[in-house]
Amino acid sequence: MVYTIYEGFVLQTKRSLTTLSDILHKAQEQPNASDLPSARLYADMKSLSYQIFASTTQTLMVLAKLNSTPFPNEDSSKDYLYTYEEMHTRIDEALKALDATDKDYIVEHCEDVTPAPLGPDLQPFSGVAYAGIFQANIFFHVTTAYGILRKEGVPLGKKDYILPFVMIQE
Repeated sequence: MVYTIYEGFVLQTKRSLTTLSDILHKAQEQPNASDLPSARLYADMKSLSYQIFASTTQTLMVLAKLNSTPFPNEDSSKDYLYTYEEMHTRIDEALKALDATDKDYIVEHCEDVTPAPLGPDLQPFSGVAYAGIFQANIFFHVTTAYGILRKEGVPLGKKDYILPFVMIQE
């Protein structure tokens, strides 16, 4: 099998967001669950809730680039606070968008260079390059969410992070 942008971005991001959903479910079961959406690793860092915002928004940004559809337009400077239901809805919407991605289309067009948002400006990127930049960010935000929850006492281990990467076979 040839390893394509589909396996590299779509399937790996699906696994990462599945991890995020799973650890969020564990967080909801904790006595301090109501405090967790606003929890941070450090005072000058963004909240758990923002980690869900960033990972899902960035997923949708890459899918827009790969699918040649309009980019989401959300203010990434805000530290959004969501309920658990809202966080799960965002994750579920991103997972559905990943599932709806046409592998043949993105493989055929992943090298097309077109303008894409990066910071306040549009820059010329291929889909592969754009996915590479944002996938690192998505993994960062999922890992940060895991770190916040561990810091706040949610009983998570390495298995909770890794298992979706092993279990989802496509």
